[in-house]
Amino acid sequence: MAEIINGKVLYTPKGAALEYGRVGCNFYKGCPHGCEYCYLKRGVTAKELGGLEVQLKKSLKDTDTAFEIFKREAERHLSHLRETGVFFSFTCDPLIRETQTLTTHAVKWLNEHDVATQVLTKNASFMEDLYFQDTVLDAPDFRKDIAHFGFTLTGRDDMEPGASTNDDRIWAMGELHKAGLPTFASIEPVIDWPSTERVIRDSIDHCDHYKIGLRSGVKRDYYKPGEVFERIRAIVDFISGHGKTVYLKRSVCDMIGDSNLFTFDDYQRIIRLTVDSNGNPRLF
Repeated sequence: MAEIINGKVLYTPKGAALEYGRVGCNFYKGCPHGCEYCYLKRGVTAKELGGLEVQLKKSLKDTDTAFEIFKREAERHLSHLRETGVFFSFTCDPLIRETQTLTTHAVKWLNEHDVATQVLTKNASFMEDLYFQDTVLDAPDFRKDIAHFGFTLTGRDDMEPGASTNDDRIWAMGELHKAGLPTFASIEPVIDWPSTERVIRDSIDHCDHYKIGLRSGVKRDYYKPGEVFERIRAIVDFISGHGKTVYLKRSVCDMIGDSNLFTFDDYQRIIRLTVDSNGNPRLF
């Protein structure tokens, strides 16, 4: 039976979140980006997790206590974390001004204990943070090979008013890539195909891995299965042709796999060029 973590900081995600990480790390809730499509604004969790104000979770009291709780939980599950890695984060942006110091501190601790990390952000200004530079970019004993940094790229700055521009995020990705850190892009949600295709083209030299997903909570006719199939086929060919990997989230696979417009062979020709959520080649 798989190990389940249910801590104040570390936990085992459920549902679609598992497509990003098998263990999540949440210190904060709330996000200042104000993205129009944000899932934290909808549903029963909106009041608990949403809002523009960034707050440390009340159960953690203060940042020193939060870090001590994190260490205790990580030490308790260390062998498991070495298998799964840790994802930052599902309830906030882990690299904005309010959150970046504690995130960097936790990434450093995990790195020292040989635990891989994935950090996903829509911010670029953390690149100017001296603590981040000293701890991650310039530290000679920091294992860069297991510290993955990713950026959500939609190409739609107008729908993400509080975030860094997509161009600034791609610039930051390029700087991290040049520094020897593995990089990834969350192309989710696909809001419109020209914007998606642009950010993929602009980031292809700096990005090692892509995750692509569709927008949730929209009308059934927001996406047309035939267009999704053709666009995804071209995108997968482009990414794999540049020697990079791509993971198609279930929202994409379900749409092109369930449609009667395509044969199984059509579907297979796309999927065989992708990887699964653990980065392994997809097999049939």
